[in-house]
Amino acid sequence: MKFSNLFMLLLFWVLLSCNTSNKPQENNSEDFKVVENLVQDSFDDIWSDKKAESISKYHTDDFILLEHGEVWTNDTIANWCKRAKLRDTGLKRINSFDFFKAKREGNRIWMAYHNYATIKKDTLERKLQWLESIVAIKKDSVWKLEMMHSTRVNRN
Repeated sequence: MKFSNLFMLLLFWVLLSCNTSNKPQENNSEDFKVVENLVQDSFDDIWSDKKAESISKYHTDDFILLEHGEVWTNDTIANWCKRAKLRDTGLKRINSFDFFKAKREGNRIWMAYHNYATIKKDTLERKLQWLESIVAIKKDSVWKLEMMHSTRVNRN
């Protein structure tokens, strides 16, 4: 009887260890929140405050943005920031996001979300919306955006 119990315990331990070692990395809600914050902070610093110097904080060196049929690189975005600062007329952009899908595979997270921007100046206000997805990678314990795809949504 003792041998049977010991054998069953050993068999259970082997099955449990095999099952967990072959499992894909669990989705970690903390990492999802970090990547959501990465998206929010990158939009606030780069697209609202036009801080080209912040690009390397949020994007990988080979980052690309697929923006409504155009391919943008970090250099394209930096040039946009410089031009936008020159023509700044005091507009304020407020970003908000509705994240609705996220998946993780290893050190890569893919997310889909609605991006909402409210553009304000004095009493005037304009609302814009995009449907977007990102791929973020974790390297040396830091999450960065590797790719973004953005499609404008017409608002009536």
